[in-house]
Amino acid sequence: MDFLFCYNLPMEFIHSEDGKDGAIAMGDELAEALKKGSVTWLVCGGSSIALAVIAMRHLREKTSEEDLARLTVGLTDERYGDVGHKDSNWQQLLDAGFDTAGVDVIPTLIGAPLAETVTAYAEKLDRALDADTVIVQFGIGADGHIAGILPGSSAVTAAELVAGYEAGPYTRITMTPPAFDRVDIAYAFVFGESKREAVEKLRTQDLSISDMPSQLLKQIPAKSIHTDVYCR
Repeated sequence: MDFLFCYNLPMEFIHSEDGKDGAIAMGDELAEALKKGSVTWLVCGGSSIALAVIAMRHLREKTSEEDLARLTVGLTDERYGDVGHKDSNWQQLLDAGFDTAGVDVIPTLIGAPLAETVTAYAEKLDRALDADTVIVQFGIGADGHIAGILPGSSAVTAAELVAGYEAGPYTRITMTPPAFDRVDIAYAFVFGESKREAVEKLRTQDLSISDMPSQLLKQIPAKSIHTDVYCR
């Protein structure tokens, strides 16, 4: 079955050389949301790790400890394995200086078999997505993937909030299309000439989720794409 995105809301494309301004803006948005209530922030790995670190540092400068206690942090996707393994997105975030002190974290890896790990994270994510505001940081692959949802993968048609499957060198655990329905604000960071085609397709074409999972961004109420390969 070929799934299409649900609806197409306005999407802001912002030219950026390195994404740092977008990371600061995300930190500001997190701070404002925390003044009003509970917030869940899902972050991604890969090339966006450094931007998550910047956003967290800025957030701490703008927010009281009392407000930070209302923040829950988790991942959009993870690479399955032992807790703290070298390819783990969460471990790489921590190694890069992502400071989780004083906030609630929902780690994906728990040292259990894949099916148990997926079920446990789905339960934690379900609770986290009930926050007053859900803000998610994404990257987009050159193939149009988002989070751990690869084109044509089983994650595209998953009915649960979290899916686990083998793809390439990794077994992936990822949020799925149903989870996108519960996101309020998205920041996507997309850099490098190899991503130009993906950015242009996202901007100009309405494709199926199976062909281009990043089309899922279009159903999120507020989203901005920060990229160095966008030209008006």
